[in-house]
Amino acid sequence: DGPPSTFAAEATKLNGRPPPPPPHSMTLRRRMSRGRSAARRMSTAKKDAALTVLTVACGYDDSLRAWVAQRIRAYAARHDYTAQVFLRAWDERCDSSSWEKLNRTRAALRGGAPYVLTVDADAVILPTAGSLRDQCAALDAAGKTWAMSDDENGPNGGVVLYKNDARTLAMLDEMAAQEQALRSAWLAPFHWEQRAFMYAIGSSHWALKNRLQGWLSLPSSPNSAAYAATKGALDPQWNTRLDDASPRRSIVHLAGGPRAKATKPAMMRALLRLGATNAGVVHRFTPGTVATRGIVAEARGAWAGQGFRLDEVIDRSVALGQVGRLAHGVCGLPPQVGRRYLRAYTHPNTSFVQRADMWRYARLLTQGGVYADGDASPTPAFLGEYARHISEGGEGLLFWETPISGEWRYPWVKIGALTGISQYARIPEMAQFVMASGRPCAPWLKELVELVADRVSRFHATGGFERRSMHSSQDRSVVYHTLVTTGPGALTDAARNHPAAFANVTRLPLSVLWRTVRHASMHSWHPGLSYAPGAPAPTPAAEGEPPRAAPAPTRKDRKDR
Repeated sequence: DGPPSTFAAEATKLNGRPPPPPPHSMTLRRRMSRGRSAARRMSTAKKDAALTVLTVACGYDDSLRAWVAQRIRAYAARHDYTAQVFLRAWDERCDSSSWEKLNRTRAALRGGAPYVLTVDADAVILPTAGSLRDQCAALDAAGKTWAMSDDENGPNGGVVLYKNDARTLAMLDEMAAQEQALRSAWLAPFHWEQRAFMYAIGSSHWALKNRLQGWLSLPSSPNSAAYAATKGALDPQWNTRLDDASPRRSIVHLAGGPRAKATKPAMMRALLRLGATNAGVVHRFTPGTVATRGIVAEARGAWAGQGFRLDEVIDRSVALGQVGRLAHGVCGLPPQVGRRYLRAYTHPNTSFVQRADMWRYARLLTQGGVYADGDASPTPAFLGEYARHISEGGEGLLFWETPISGEWRYPWVKIGALTGISQYARIPEMAQFVMASGRPCAPWLKELVELVADRVSRFHATGGFERRSMHSSQDRSVVYHTLVTTGPGALTDAARNHPAAFANVTRLPLSVLWRTVRHASMHSWHPGLSYAPGAPAPTPAAEGEPPRAAPAPTRKDRKDR
C-alpha cells in the first residue's frame, strides 16, 4: 500500500525493472467480462455434472450444527459437489426436519441434480472420504436408481444415494404422500422417515413388527415390489458404525436409540475433530528405503482407510529441523531443556533407534495427534477407542505392552524379567510404538522430553554403554540402555515419576492393544543399534555455542558400537 510512486520505486528495487503500467479501463472491463463468463460456464458445468450432498441438522446445539455444516461443505468443495445444508433450531421438532429431508431431495432431483446423497447429521464424513464416482457407476451398471445400507432393523436411512430417475421420483412422491399417516401413528415401529422406507419397499422387519403388535397393522405400498427392485446396495464404507469390522471408512454413522443420545454429541465432536485438528494426523518416521517396504505401505493404507491423515517424514534432515524447534522454547518448554534435547539427538553416539524415539516425542509435543511405527497398523476397533478417548477430554492415549498387576500373565512376565529371559526394561511397561496426544503442548510430553534429555546426556557423559549388572543374570546391554534412555522404559518411568502430569492420560491394558493395533515386528529395531546410519549430525559443543561438525567415527568407535 502507499503512493504509486513509492510502490514503483520498491518494485524497481526488487525486480530490477519498473512494473508494467495498469491496464486500460476498457481492457480491464473486457478481462472481467471474460472471467465472469468462464465462471458462469464452470458453475453451469458443475451443476450439470456434480453430485448434491444434502443434510438437515436438528436436535444439536448451535456449535455442533455449525461444525456438521462445515464438514459437509468441505467434503463437497473437495470433490466439486454441490452442498445443501439446512440447520434447524434446538427447539424445533426434529421429526419434521427428517421428513423435510425427503422433500428437499425431491426438490434437488427435480432441479436437475443427477445424483443426491443425503447424510444425517450424526453420520460424520471422515476427512479421507473419497469420491462417489465409483458408487454412482456401480448404481448405473446394476440398473438401480437408489442405494442404501441395511442393518439389524432393516433399511438404514442415515446415508442414501439417489439417482435422478422417474422411478426414484415416483417412490419419493408416494413416500411424501404418506407423511401425515405415518407420522400420526405414534405407536408404529421405527422412527421418522425410516417408516417411509419401510412402507415403500415392504420390509420384512416392518411386517414382522406389525404382526407382533397384532392389533396395529400399517399398510405397505402397493408398488413395494417395484421399489424394492430398484434398490441397490451402498458400499459399506459409506455407512459404517464404530464397532463395525470395516477395513475402510468414509462415513461413520452414530446411529442409536435413547441410550446413545447422551454420548452421541460428544462422539460426534470427537470424530469431527479428526478432520479439523491435528488429532486426526498420524506421524510416522520412515527414512530411506523403509518407506518402500510392503508392510510399511500396508500400514499406510490401513491408517488412511480408518479416516486418519498421514504426516510421514522420510528425510533425516527434516526430522532434525523438527526436533530443533524445541531449542526455541516452544510449548513453554525451557530453552535450555530444548537445547540439551537437541544436543543429545545430534550426538554422534546416539543411535538411529534413539533418534527415532526422540523424534516421536518432539513431534507429538509440538503437533499432537497419533504416532505409529512404520509397521504398526490399526484394526477397525482403533477408531472407536480413540474417538472415545477424545470425547472424554483425555490429554493422551497410551497402552500397556505387558500385563499389569492383577492379570494372570503378570507373574510369569515378572519371572521372565528376573531371569533375564524377557526384553522388557520395566514390569509393567508401556508401549511407545503407538501413542497419542489429544492436543499439542501436553504437560506429560514436556516431562517426558525433559527426562529423555537428561538421561541421554548422562548416558553420553559416562562414556557410552556400561556393563554393570541389573540383576544377577542380566547385564546392562545396548538393548537395555536404549529402552531406559529413550524407549518404553523412559516413558514408563516418566509416568511413574510425574503422576500429576499423567493424571489425564488414558492407559489401556494389553488386551485392548492387541485388539486395536497390529505390530508386525515387535523387536525389529534391535539391528539398528549396531550402527549409526549416515554421517553424524552436527552437534553443539556447549551451552550457547554454535553447532560444530562431529568428528568422523574411527574404526575402534565403530567396533565398540
